[in-house]
Order: sequence, then C-alpha cells, then structure tokens
Amino acid sequence: MKTLLTTEEYRYGVKALVRYWPHREEIILQLPIPQVQLELLRDLSLQSLPPQLKLVELPDWAREIGVEGKLLVPAHLILEQKGVPWQQTDWLAVIFWYLSGLAEQAFEQRYGPIHSYSFRLKGWDSRLWERAWVNRIALFLRRWAAREQGISEESLFGALPQPEVILTHDVDAVTKTTAIRLKQTVFHLFGAVRNFSQGKLSASWKKLLKAGAFFISQDNYWYFDTITALEAKYGVRSYFNIYGGLASKLNFKKLLIDPSYDVHELRLKQQLQAMHARGWKIGLHQSSAAWEDAALMQQERQQVEAALEFPVTSCRQHWLYFSWEKTWQAQQAAGLRLDSTLGFNNRSGFRTGAALRYCPWNIESQSPMSLEMIPMVLMDSHLYDYGDLEDNQRRQEMRYWIEEIYQVKGTASVIWHQRVMSPDYDWYQSYQNLLDYLKVD
Repeated sequence: MKTLLTTEEYRYGVKALVRYWPHREEIILQLPIPQVQLELLRDLSLQSLPPQLKLVELPDWAREIGVEGKLLVPAHLILEQKGVPWQQTDWLAVIFWYLSGLAEQAFEQRYGPIHSYSFRLKGWDSRLWERAWVNRIALFLRRWAAREQGISEESLFGALPQPEVILTHDVDAVTKTTAIRLKQTVFHLFGAVRNFSQGKLSASWKKLLKAGAFFISQDNYWYFDTITALEAKYGVRSYFNIYGGLASKLNFKKLLIDPSYDVHELRLKQQLQAMHARGWKIGLHQSSAAWEDAALMQQERQQVEAALEFPVTSCRQHWLYFSWEKTWQAQQAAGLRLDSTLGFNNRSGFRTGAALRYCPWNIESQSPMSLEMIPMVLMDSHLYDYGDLEDNQRRQEMRYWIEEIYQVKGTASVIWHQRVMSPDYDWYQSYQNLLDYLKVD
C-alpha cells in the first residue's frame, strides 16, 4: 500500500497560495489529483540530481496559463500510468517540491551550501528558474476547480490578487572604502578578460578603462535622499537593509566583504530615522559570518534597533550567504519575521519557481516555519557585473522578470544597491527605468 502525503503537507502548498483562492482551500484539495508516495518528498536521498524535468501539456481550456501551453514539473511526480499527463501529475506534490526547494536541499545535504551561486549546480536545467511555475500551477488549479464546479473563477474565488514588486536597497557602503574599491575594480577586470576571451576587444578595452577610473575615483556613496526623492515621485516606498555588525581589523575576510560603517554614527542614524518616519522600511543586513549563527544575528539586529530606536524584523543576508538547513532557522531564532535572501548572486531567476510570499517548510519538524520569505528575483549586478549587457538588453531583461511577476499576479523583491546611484557605477537610469516599468504594468 502506498504511503500518501499527510494532510499537512498537502495543505502546505494550498495555504501558501491562498491569495489565489481566499477562504476556499478545501475546493482545491477536493480536485481529483493523483498522489505520489510520501517518501519521494520526505527523503532527500531519493532526490535525483540534477533533477529530471518534464514539460506537461495543459488542456486547451487552460493552455494560455502555461508557457507555450506547458508547465515544467519534476518527472518523478508524474505517475507511471496510462492517461493524459496533466491528469497523472501530482500537482500538489509539485508545488511542495518547488516551494520547499527539495532538490537544492538534497544537493546541500550531499555537497554543502552553494551560498546562492547557481553555477555550483552543475548540469541543472536553468528552465527551473526562468518562470514562476508555482504561480502558474496555482492559476491552473484555480481554473480547473471552477470548471469542476461549473461556474466562473471570479464567482468561485473572487478577483485575482494584485502583483507586487518589493523594492529593496542593501546598504553595503556609505563611503568609498578600500574593500569596495578593490572588489569592483576586480569585477571590471574580470569582465575585461571575459570580453577579450570572446573576441570583444572594444568591450574589453572599455572594461579596462572602467577598472582604472573606478580604482582612482574619490566618489561619495551617500545617495539616500536621491533614492527617496525618486521613489516619492513614483509613489513607492522601499526597504533599506542596514548592517549592524562590528568592524574588525583582525579578520581579513570580514574586512574585505562586510560593510565598515557604524549604524550608531549620528548622521546615518538621523538619516535612517527620518526615512522611517516618512514610510521607508528599515531591515537588517547581516554580516557574512551570521548566515548560520542566530546569536550573532540577534546581536546585529539589536545593534540596529538600539541605534534607530524602533523594531527591525525584516532582513537579507549579506552577499546572499544562505543555507537551506541553517539560515532561516537562525533568522527565526533571532526574532526576525521576514527574509528576502532567496535568489542567486550570479543570475536573475525564481529560485523556488515562485513569485510568492510564504513560510518556508521545515523538513525536520515537517511543518511550516513562522518566518516568512519573499524571493529575490532581480539584482542590479545581474545586469551589469554578471550579465555585461548593453542598455537595450538590460531594459529587455528587466521587462522579462517584471512581466512574469505581473502576469502570474505574484510577489517578489528586487535589489538595487544604494551606492550604485553614484557616478562610479552610474546605474541610476536603469533604476528609473525599472520604476517606469512598474508604473506602466
């Protein structure tokens, strides 16, 4: 006899997607969806790596919900029975598989954390991250349920939710430090070498010039008022994630990677308090060593709270240092309630195939956490440092991710570092383009 998914595990995905069927979860749970063996979802050792994926063709009445009429699912969650594939797919198990990051958790268990670098997942199918598959599955289940009931989706579930793009700024520096000078110069030099190896001599020369100019410039990174004035013009408010760690001259890694400013410094403290009073949100930007250390996270959170004199409950890990097993557990233990770390350093994408605010699943307790997360889908450096794109390509890339979030009525976050508004980077116009896209859509 098969061991089937527990009620809690089925309900997890349905509850996480409640924005698509408010107060009507039971209707989704009553759909005639086949069930896989529970062990395929609970036992990480059974996960095939890289995950094997299949595109499942949707029925004609739901075709436009898919990508070219199809949805991407892990192959082992399609039951090996004769029949139409979409009717043989355990859609609730697929949702669970995506949202809980089962394949990545299995990879981490075997090889350790990837700390948000997708290139460490060698041989993985990048289609996993290129669409908000979970949201599209929700739209499909919503339509299927309405069809089963013989009434319209809106009559059964109400209007679709409004999409939301959360704007965030990780404050890594307020002045141009030696560490920033070295790191960005190296990025430019790496880009020059990459372009040269591809035969792009003109682009390589431009990167070399940028490296030299960046290394010698004496730019200022105090761009809080520039950002808030621009956002106020568009009627939006964002998050500024602030470092609360202590400077260390003895730890080379910390000196090179972590911010060096002090949140207690009077000018910074007053600036952040004034912004908070006008509706901007302040979150924590943990040190590079804090990704698995609840006590250190709590200490850093308390430092920011003591300086600014108001509670800080949201966060994002610096450099996206992240472990499925340890980071969210540590954040929750440190008193944090909302995280927006989950994304990739080196590419844009939906890391759990979702544009969704939800509570992560804890495999050990087999229950959802109280902490919530919002995926990070797009970052400025994806477009400049890693992508090495032209202006028109950057605009197209931004539009792609924003349009996907809007099309599936999802929720996701974007990072635009505060210092990149400076002439050193000159990424201000792209941020304004992003705000234009959000306004239009």
